[in-house]
Amino acid sequence: MSALRRRLAASPVAMLLLSLMAAGYALAYLWLTGDLAGGGWGGWEASFPAWGRLLERRGFLQFEPVGWIMLGGLIWTFSPFNTLLALLMGLLLGLNLLAAWWVWRSPRVCGLGSSASGILAAIPALLIGGACCAPLVLIWLGLPIAGAVVGLTPILIPLALLLMLLGLWILSRRLEANGER
Repeated sequence: MSALRRRLAASPVAMLLLSLMAAGYALAYLWLTGDLAGGGWGGWEASFPAWGRLLERRGFLQFEPVGWIMLGGLIWTFSPFNTLLALLMGLLLGLNLLAAWWVWRSPRVCGLGSSASGILAAIPALLIGGACCAPLVLIWLGLPIAGAVVGLTPILIPLALLLMLLGLWILSRRLEANGER
């Protein structure tokens, strides 16, 4: 992990890309789970009257909102734990993609010798990052298979987090094996 941390600290562009990926994923996740939606009437307003509901759950790894934030045409029913989960998943996905990019730019790390071999490490991150949101996308699109797949969501979110951590660990070891200690 030290090689990954050092590369991030040395590159403001990488930090910006990581921030954009984490924020983009978090916004998509919050939109698909219904915490972020359209319907605002303009302006900026915020109200947080329900801090007593902070730990109330509406499903597995889904918590009730404690308030709302309206910004222009968007309304965000704010739940701190849902937001933290979305940002964590976005951060892990972004770190996996950046690490895969750096491994790809150093093909000798994979031991296969071709420049395409390192990018294969990004495929699991993309699949896993989308796995937890796939049932939500199906529901959002109104596809009939959504009812059958939605039961997998409680399994896919922790599995995605675990596999993204494992993928990040593997990619960081590949970077360190390249002599970037």
